[in-house]
Amino acid sequence: MGVIKKRIRQFLYVLVNIHTYLYLNFFKLKNRNSKKLFVYTDSRGFEISKIKNRKSPFSSYLSYLVKNYNCDVFICPEKHTTVFDFLDKYNEYKHKNYQSVIAHIGVVDFSPRPASQIEAILNLKKKKIEMCFNTDFFTQINDLKIYPDKYMNEDTASILPVELINQVADAFNKIDDLIWVTCNPVDLNWRGNYKRDRPININMVNDKSIVMKELLDDQVRIIDFTEFSMDEVHKYTCDNIHMSEEGMKLIENKLKEIV
Repeated sequence: MGVIKKRIRQFLYVLVNIHTYLYLNFFKLKNRNSKKLFVYTDSRGFEISKIKNRKSPFSSYLSYLVKNYNCDVFICPEKHTTVFDFLDKYNEYKHKNYQSVIAHIGVVDFSPRPASQIEAILNLKKKKIEMCFNTDFFTQINDLKIYPDKYMNEDTASILPVELINQVADAFNKIDDLIWVTCNPVDLNWRGNYKRDRPININMVNDKSIVMKELLDDQVRIIDFTEFSMDEVHKYTCDNIHMSEEGMKLIENKLKEIV
């Protein structure tokens, strides 16, 4: 039965991907004379609880953008979608001269995770990291800073240590018309629909977001969730990280004000 369920799920994913492809391309053609947007998100950009919404704009603020603008949209295209994936893809597309660039990115880079996972992630992205920065940066990022807190019985580390955020901020500052969506605080006493506890040091995602936003130039517009109260975390996220229906609407409304 487990194998059958897995195959059904994989088949449904294929259908969702086809639907998403057709949806995005229909509106891109329809809006070909509208303002051009480059939109890149990690898993916070899509509604995570239903298969029909997996890596799709449905039930997300992305649907508003797609329906109203000429969008190139990239919805969590990697297993671990990082700032390096965003910068690499933007560099590939920037010749299109977008009126706005929206980056809902950073939580994967900032999050603590079992240190044993990080080497494989970094090696997979080595070429992108070196293209966006340089070999020295890759060497520095590979020299993992181990945190004293453990998770899943392992030492923790993160992909992007706080000491290197300034270089990522410098890269963001070079992007014209950038809009960046921050992370938010985490309530360690609330799981939402997540099945297990988060790492005890998970709030570094918010701490690093604060560091990042302070390094960004005034020209970068920021949708800032770093000062959420715990009540707002419960309202606007479904699990401390990913957006709830209200959270998606909040981002949509903020984008309506600035795009």
